[in-house]
Amino acid sequence: MVPVTERPNARPDARRAKVRRHRRERQIIVFGVLLVLVAFAGVFAAGVYRGDVEGPFSQAFVTPAGAFESDVTLVCPPASSTQVKHSNVGVRVLNGTDTNGLAGAVADDLESRYFVVVSTENWGRTYGDYVRLYFGPDGVRQAYTVALNFDGEVDMVLDNREGTLVDVILGAGFAEDGTLRSTLDPELDTDAVLSANAECLPVSLVTPEPAPRTLPDNPVDKKKNKKNA
Repeated sequence: MVPVTERPNARPDARRAKVRRHRRERQIIVFGVLLVLVAFAGVFAAGVYRGDVEGPFSQAFVTPAGAFESDVTLVCPPASSTQVKHSNVGVRVLNGTDTNGLAGAVADDLESRYFVVVSTENWGRTYGDYVRLYFGPDGVRQAYTVALNFDGEVDMVLDNREGTLVDVILGAGFAEDGTLRSTLDPELDTDAVLSANAECLPVSLVTPEPAPRTLPDNPVDKKKNKKNA
């Protein structure tokens, strides 16, 4: 009789040992690969930390060009910007009402505040609201500086004109009871940061309206161009 502690045939033990050996080999390979990956990740992370390697999130998350859509048409003033010196702001005042002499009267008031009035004209259309400003991408600060002087709701419209000239359209709402703010009003503090006080977008994200075919020469822009020449 064969003792129970012994096997009659050694072949099953050989097969079992072979299986265990293959299992250990697979484990060694798997752990080896994992160690290599961990080491690589550590080296990569250290490189990103030192700035030697560009990380996967180094680029800002931005909306792809052409994919941005919004109903907002109000342009934000440049960040942390303040008013432009009035003598560096050229304006054209246009009367959008049937009230004779309205553009001239407002132009006189703006000139008394040292704005450069380029011309006064009739708008050729009627405007039923308060005041509307037309300005180009280079005249955003100038437009906000002008808007602060009117004590009422001002419609800000970006168009594709060149230069910094601001068109001031006077409407029926202004003709009825509109006034300019007092020069002592805190809103006109020259150190105050310009604000839209409404939802707005950077100028690069607002589609401008077509500008008038012809615009008067703005002496402010001429002076600036001559200085930079």
